[in-house]
Amino acid sequence: MATKPSYLGLLNAIANGERRGHELLCTWAGQTKDAEIKNILNIVAIREAEHAWAFEKRMCELGFALQPREDAKHAERMGCVKGNFTDAEKFVFLGFNREQKPEDEDQLLKVLADRSIDPQTGALLGRFIAEERDSGRLLLQGCARAHALAGAKPASDRDQVLEQLCAQVAKLTEKLESLSKQGGLRAVG
Repeated sequence: MATKPSYLGLLNAIANGERRGHELLCTWAGQTKDAEIKNILNIVAIREAEHAWAFEKRMCELGFALQPREDAKHAERMGCVKGNFTDAEKFVFLGFNREQKPEDEDQLLKVLADRSIDPQTGALLGRFIAEERDSGRLLLQGCARAHALAGAKPASDRDQVLEQLCAQVAKLTEKLESLSKQGGLRAVG
């Protein structure tokens, strides 16, 4: 059995997160009416899928298998992209409307903090960081376009209210689907 690298959990987390990102963006791309936004979402979705596969492949090369992990917020996010919301609202709810400020700590660089990372994994992580930053720029462009099409500026004060509403709708949708599957939901009337 191969020696477990200290960064194996990081690779596993990235692979799982990128899989969910791919699913989310593909679903959204299938629902948007704007060709330019659809193109942006497809580009980023393809990157997410490629990242998921690349990190899973690297784990296999190191002698380990992907360990699927659930994300409690994924159902909420999927509920938002499947819901009857505008693209502008979806960008805000998912946080794709926020540009990183220069004074903010660079969260992506933290993945390279482990000095035991081998060169091949380090190169993969470096490419991942560069592509994630570019994907962020693309999503900001999509957000600006969505707001321009909606005739509004990207929201700031409304963000939290919209996020709460989308989360509540997603939870209600999830509960209704669960009740329906369990036979606990009957037609009224």
